[in-house]
Amino acid sequence: MTTALALEYIPRRMEELGYGKNYYIRFRHLVLQAGELLELEAYNQFYIMVEDAPVSISIISDFGMYDLSFGKTNEQTYEHQGLIYINNYATTANHLRFIQVIPKHLKTEEKK
Repeated sequence: MTTALALEYIPRRMEELGYGKNYYIRFRHLVLQAGELLELEAYNQFYIMVEDAPVSISIISDFGMYDLSFGKTNEQTYEHQGLIYINNYATTANHLRFIQVIPKHLKTEEKK
């Protein structure tokens, strides 16, 4: 998924989920060192990957997985939520780019 496609997709996705325009976005550029395992807690957020990850990167979350080296999957997931595990199997650093979508938690009177 490209950044342009993600920026087109996010408003529709948030509308589907009932948030409308009540969310923030952040661009996240993660740098994983050789052999690093990163855990992200994103239970009330969405991470949308905006470019293909290197083959040596594995991403597993409550929404699915993205791992080009794993031959037994028939789908790569670009949207992640919940507890996200990102593993860099390479012997060098790798970069990942996401758009983080954070829904606003509005008071009842603000939702109207």
